[in-house]
Amino acid sequence: MENFTLVKGEWLQHQERLKAPIDHIGKLADDPNLYDSIDKACSNEQAFLFLSRDGFFVLRPRYRSGSAFVELSVAHCQGGNGIIRYQPHIITLARKGKAKFIEFLTARKGLDRVAPRHGWTKHGYHQHLAIWRYTL
Repeated sequence: MENFTLVKGEWLQHQERLKAPIDHIGKLADDPNLYDSIDKACSNEQAFLFLSRDGFFVLRPRYRSGSAFVELSVAHCQGGNGIIRYQPHIITLARKGKAKFIEFLTARKGLDRVAPRHGWTKHGYHQHLAIWRYTL
């Protein structure tokens, strides 16, 4: 198994370096405000940055209808296989936060093939973005 290190990062130390990849993801998702919304949430400690050697993700604890869940706000993995590499850590963090499920939105059509193999189910669309959930 690959030696994988994940650390909770301080947003203010990494925000400028992460702007370009987050802006790129926002462009693909047709969300020009993605970086600004993540910057605001992380700066106010409403969302949290996690770093690996070749990527990162941002988790945001949320509540809907009285249930806690975790929003995967953005994920970027230069080494590929982001779902395989990050998912176990995201699940562990979400469980520690007593979340009922993990949710992310994406414009990537390729996840229709990949995500279900890893336990994710599609829960419709928000605008043109697919909503994916992993039930804990």
